[in-house]
Amino acid sequence: MDKITADGLRFTDSLGRTRIFSGFNIDDKLIDRDEFRYRLDEEFFKKYRANGLDFIRLAVTWQNIEPEAGKYNESYLRSIDGIFALAEKYGVYILLDMHQDLYSGFNGTGGGDGAPEWACLTDGYKAKPYKFVWAEAYVFGKWVHRCFDHFWNNDPVQGKGLQDRYAELWRMLARRYGDSPALFGFDFMNEPAPGTAGKKMAARFALSAAKNIVFGKKIKLGAVLGALLKKDMKKLLDSVPGSVVRDIAGKVDGLEAEFDLKYYSPFLNKMAQTVREVTPNGFLMIEQPFLCNGGVKLSVPAVTVGGRREPLQCFGPHAYDMTVDTPLYKYANADRVKAFFREMRSSQLRLDVPVVVGEWGGCSDNKDTSWFAHARELLDFFDEMQWGNAYWDYHGDDLDSPLMNILCRTHPVAVDGKIEFYRCNRQNGVFTLKFSSEKGGESLVFVHKPFEAARGLQYKTVESYENGASLILIKSEAGENTVTLKIKSTGDNSL
Repeated sequence: MDKITADGLRFTDSLGRTRIFSGFNIDDKLIDRDEFRYRLDEEFFKKYRANGLDFIRLAVTWQNIEPEAGKYNESYLRSIDGIFALAEKYGVYILLDMHQDLYSGFNGTGGGDGAPEWACLTDGYKAKPYKFVWAEAYVFGKWVHRCFDHFWNNDPVQGKGLQDRYAELWRMLARRYGDSPALFGFDFMNEPAPGTAGKKMAARFALSAAKNIVFGKKIKLGAVLGALLKKDMKKLLDSVPGSVVRDIAGKVDGLEAEFDLKYYSPFLNKMAQTVREVTPNGFLMIEQPFLCNGGVKLSVPAVTVGGRREPLQCFGPHAYDMTVDTPLYKYANADRVKAFFREMRSSQLRLDVPVVVGEWGGCSDNKDTSWFAHARELLDFFDEMQWGNAYWDYHGDDLDSPLMNILCRTHPVAVDGKIEFYRCNRQNGVFTLKFSSEKGGESLVFVHKPFEAARGLQYKTVESYENGASLILIKSEAGENTVTLKIKSTGDNSL
């Protein structure tokens, strides 16, 4: 497998080619596991590659890996070993994500996942089941607030600080997987939350939203009231456009910056230092705190190790429409979600790092096709930004589901030089890739259906799949290059 490095905003391989990654989040957020939730076997990886997927954000939890303080779950880790071995065999890269939602699963109460019970310092507050949406406990759950407060302060459990124990966990994982060719990198914590300060941040966000709805010029109050009277939820949700996102979220930027600079950035640097003491391999992923998913500005600086900027780091933004995890997700508005991602683009430019979108999608039923137009708009946006992506999330049988009509798509895999743009026109089925090459070389493009190449294009098929897809190698010349492919329609509306 090619060793992946960074060149400014690009992921690059050993040949200097720009790399674009596509894949799934595959998670195990269940409690008390002895092996990973899904059986990712040879058949899985064959289908994965046949659908043009070469990246997995593998989400595991602290609870399953270290159920007792200082004692690692060897049975569980062996199942992860097997996934890494097959990923290497089939050329799939793995981003190892230590997942959490609401800090912990609290023995199945509250809707969260993450830390083991021994690492939960709740100060006596008890977890409660959620009433509307699982994430409400980030605002109202004192048991969640206290746990995060103690974690960020590195308060001791059994004589050792929580973050120190967490760093030891990452040290063990870095030793175990640091030399694997399939290792893409380390995602130290999913969507970190600030704890008690999060309640104030959420309240300010809500107040800002209310003021913009009532007094703002970008939201038409009459349209809001009319939609309420008619109980038209789609019109009500569409009355909040993407253009108002920063007007609302910007009021929280200052509070987010306090958390980012005082707690989150030092945490990232501490974990980075720990991993780099073990292995020079693997990207260090900059996640964004929970509220940044809704357009709040990220203020963390680039990751440093020993006071020097880490060369292998990247950004993994997440964003969903505000209707996510509710029955209203069928009304998800791509204009709003793209506004969230535009703010994240500004963070990428500030940090000067490449991006693979860590989470997007979020449809609770991957067999539901009603929201595919929304999904395609987001994929087009990622293409415009030249971002790779990992869809949230895998349900066990998705490689044979209608979801693949949007995720299995023609896209560049490795491009000889810098990409100018690429896109697939769904009206005429034409895929176009433009790029500049310094000396000329070879590029790889995944084509999801039979195709016709433009006259004069030099290519050969390096892999072909039973579903009609192929991986093609294209010869390029020094200077500007254009690749044009006409995708043959098969009547399944999957362009």
